[in-house]
Amino acid sequence: MMRARGTSVLVAAVVVGCCAQLFAADSSLEDLVPRLIQIARSARGEVGVSLFHVESGAQLFSFHGNEPFAMASVYKLPIAFELLAQIAEHRLTFDQAVTIGATDIRACCTLSRHYPNGGVTLTLRELLDVMIVESDNTAGDVVLKAVGGPAAVDHRLKALGFRTIHVNRYEGAIAFDMMGVVDPPPPSEWTLATQRELIRNVELHDLLRARARYTTDPRDTATPDDMAAFLLKLQRGELLPRQYTDLLLDLLSRVKTGAQRLKNRLPPETVVAHKTGTTAVVINDVGLITLPNNGGHLAMAVFVMNGGSVAAMQKVISDLGAAVYESFTGKALPPPQRKATPVRRLATAARKGSSPRP
Repeated sequence: MMRARGTSVLVAAVVVGCCAQLFAADSSLEDLVPRLIQIARSARGEVGVSLFHVESGAQLFSFHGNEPFAMASVYKLPIAFELLAQIAEHRLTFDQAVTIGATDIRACCTLSRHYPNGGVTLTLRELLDVMIVESDNTAGDVVLKAVGGPAAVDHRLKALGFRTIHVNRYEGAIAFDMMGVVDPPPPSEWTLATQRELIRNVELHDLLRARARYTTDPRDTATPDDMAAFLLKLQRGELLPRQYTDLLLDLLSRVKTGAQRLKNRLPPETVVAHKTGTTAVVINDVGLITLPNNGGHLAMAVFVMNGGSVAAMQKVISDLGAAVYESFTGKALPPPQRKATPVRRLATAARKGSSPRP
């Protein structure tokens, strides 16, 4: 996926220059664009970034912002939005019970660990919670089915003007496609054991080719610009009634995944309402950062693909988040700490045959 460099960045630089007076006098917004460009361009792989100041509505930065990127589990955010929209419309209810069978279970995370063979009944409220906070794949597919499937989510997104956020497949189908499983059985046979066996039998060279196809597949993708705009409208209460907006923002603020991404270097008291997406070749984080001293909110979407290792891709997101925070607050953040964690590279991850993670 080739990306034309420079055009969207140049426009963003003009926007920042025009809007710098809107924000705190001690901020360093005039230096923000060069810093973000340097971080994004020095990264391996492909990086897409979009940044808005919510209260002013100003778009401050866009780097490959109109290019599609694989969402991975970020796509659970529009699914959660569709569920809450249908509850607000009285088409579904929070206490509606759903029985999860053996063929509903997907690899990762909480539900597959506790109920590998299904046999549990949960409410839509419980499924929503585990889908967002734990980024559970089983919950994601069950909720997606409950709201009417990918077409229902995609239809509402398009009606609201988000024409480059696409929800096209169930998590189980994405996993098979990304892991190189050709001609999988019908969903009625997708037990966890069957899924794992099929993935385990894929040859490494076929799996690597499938991973490469995944990062160029137009399905289940989003542009950074549209995703950041979605977050902006969500924070403003323009997408859902206030009670459902607050509920979703609370869930996003309690997300347990992605500690090494947008929020990694920020002060621990900083509220970051975000959703991550993770595979061996895709590391994403999109979210709303609450600025101190009533500085408002920043809507930020960062997508990274083919960056060599999970650690390297996470560092890109962490550095971008830190640069933005420092520019708006004028406060220098501590440098990133070295962590004694193994570097997880593509070939190693691919051999494990794992499905998309949070």
